[in-house]
Amino acid sequence: MGKLDPPARNRPSAPTWKNPVVTKPIPVVHGATGLSAALADDIYPEECLEAADRVDAPQVLRAGVSRHAVSDIGEAVVHRLHRGGVEQVRVGEAIAVLGAASTAETITIVLQHDPNAVDRILAQLTASGIVEAERFRHREVGRCILRGMRVDARRLLHHRAAAALYDRDAPAATVAEHLVRSGETRYPWAAAILRTAADEALALDEIDRAVQCLELAYRTAIGPAERAEIAAVLASIEWRINPSTATRNFARLHAAVRAGTLSAPALHAAVRYLLWHGRMDDARAAWRLLERDARPAPADAAAADHDELTFLRSWIAYTYPELPLRQQVPVATQPRTASAEGTPSLHLVAANLLSAIAADAGRAATVPVAHQILSRHRLDSGTVEALTTALEGLIYADKLEVATAWCDALLAESVARSSPTWQAIFAGLRAEIALRQGRLDDAAGYAVQALNQVPAGNLGTVVGRPLWCYVRALTAAGRYTEAQAQLDREVPLSLFDSRLALPYLHARGHLALATERVADALVDFQLCGSLMRRWKMDLPALVPWRNDVALGYLLAGDHHRARGFAERHLVRLGDARGHGTGAVSLRLIAATVDPSDRIALLRQAETIARRSDDRLELATVLADLGRTHELLGEVDRSRSLRRSALRLAVHCGAEPLVRRLSGDQTEAVEPVRTTAALDIGSLSSAEHRVAEMAAKGLRNREIAEELEITTSTVEQHLTRVYRKLKVRRRTELRFMLSTKC
Repeated sequence: MGKLDPPARNRPSAPTWKNPVVTKPIPVVHGATGLSAALADDIYPEECLEAADRVDAPQVLRAGVSRHAVSDIGEAVVHRLHRGGVEQVRVGEAIAVLGAASTAETITIVLQHDPNAVDRILAQLTASGIVEAERFRHREVGRCILRGMRVDARRLLHHRAAAALYDRDAPAATVAEHLVRSGETRYPWAAAILRTAADEALALDEIDRAVQCLELAYRTAIGPAERAEIAAVLASIEWRINPSTATRNFARLHAAVRAGTLSAPALHAAVRYLLWHGRMDDARAAWRLLERDARPAPADAAAADHDELTFLRSWIAYTYPELPLRQQVPVATQPRTASAEGTPSLHLVAANLLSAIAADAGRAATVPVAHQILSRHRLDSGTVEALTTALEGLIYADKLEVATAWCDALLAESVARSSPTWQAIFAGLRAEIALRQGRLDDAAGYAVQALNQVPAGNLGTVVGRPLWCYVRALTAAGRYTEAQAQLDREVPLSLFDSRLALPYLHARGHLALATERVADALVDFQLCGSLMRRWKMDLPALVPWRNDVALGYLLAGDHHRARGFAERHLVRLGDARGHGTGAVSLRLIAATVDPSDRIALLRQAETIARRSDDRLELATVLADLGRTHELLGEVDRSRSLRRSALRLAVHCGAEPLVRRLSGDQTEAVEPVRTTAALDIGSLSSAEHRVAEMAAKGLRNREIAEELEITTSTVEQHLTRVYRKLKVRRRTELRFMLSTKC
């Protein structure tokens, strides 16, 4: 701070403010520096403080005066307070601590001073123009006082202020702010106030303030159950920002699950977070705690808890089919369809939607329910899974334009509310929608956005969606080396326990097809189909694995099998016109018949592709139509169709199709060396026997006894099997060795 005494030439000759009877001109105050000088010398403080109110920080900065000059205003008033004595300083400190809540009564309580003395000092400060309505006239004064106070003294005043404001029913946020600034609490009501303030802050997306309140509440909580509940809320906030397992709050949540001290709502969240990170054993433990306290569906306010448990069970069975749940949650004899108020709860509606998706009930059963969820419920940590389910319902019903609108809205809300994890989830869904529309550049862009929101290692099993979308988009664009580089990324082992393993295998198989590794592709596609049947989710709209197998056999020259798998996909659809994948089936079947019989099939495929708005599939169908007309000698018609197909292929960014339509066949398929080769034939007979038995779940000792060899020999065989098949655990062996169609 600069020199407080003003230059002699600026000193007025008129008497000071202590003799206000004398008429005098108001001194010209040039900016904040002149004002602070005048205040320091007790010259016309009332007029000067009025000028200080007009010297706001933005105005000062626009006028070219630094922030340090604005700070000088507050420093000058603080200097004046110190000259007024200790009592004025203490009252000033109380006003600074209380801020907008400052009154004569609260100042008296915070200072534990005589009320008459406080009134007298406030009158003096008001008469001098420093205070107005028991608050500082210039906000910089309070900041300067707080900066100059001893830390322990400031915390003590905040502690007393919290109690004074609590007794006067001040808002929870105001009381909590003083508690946080005090750094400690000795009041029995403090934890409840802090949690209320944290809830209010979360509703306003004020994450830092909520965390501050909850951390203090955790330190002052009395019992383990209360600390566990607070840790669960803190973990949910962290999950929203960066879902890492290497944090103190995740460790607290994990310990609370093991100790069994979490309530049912906190356990619901804990199960989701543990599954996110592949902690299957801990998730089972948390689920057992939920089932232990489960009751038949009630008709009172506790119905919401039962609905959430019902949805959670359905969601786990749908998302993690490899996670067996021990028993059914008790239900009422008559299924409940609505809450006590007559409106179905979010989780009950979402559970019904999951049942409709799993049963392949069709658009009539899924689309209205998805709209109901998306239109009535706001995005938060407790609704993410339900909203994601609703979007998937629209996607699998082939309502891609509608899904795009809703997904864009949710993605924008995630960005506006600074929630990277939500952004990753909805960007991944947006990538899938774009991929199904044949918009390869958009799909790749949204996939990269999802993968870059949080560290990839913290995305858990959710990394599967943007990863397979990215690989599939790169493959269709002819960027095979980049696609393989993405497949070489480390992914959580738990990915293969979730249904996200299915599109991952689908993408890996299509890269193998594009790089002329048909045998590897067929293994991936057949493995995908085997898992879908075993998990009882053989849904043609989820992953059209029969079409994939048909394409593989078609490229291998086996038209009979190709036609058979494509026809079976149509049977599963029921109506080829009901879903965009029906166009692929018809196109593949057309490739197995004579050119004269292809036109009708390809025209049907074109109609379906146009209706589903899959531009890449439409381009492929038009290309096949053009080729067919060329074979039939209809050159003009062929040229027109090929031009249309080329225009669409260029728009999609499908470089291999562009080259084929342009007649450029000089560029050979880009060779790719895969690090995940599934060469079952490389296994010796002994290794194959050991691998099959290990895949069935037998232990090393049991295998050794069955084959009459040593346990060490079994271990050596398995080491070589893992190395050759590029797997890391036994459950993957079962998938790799499954080749049944």
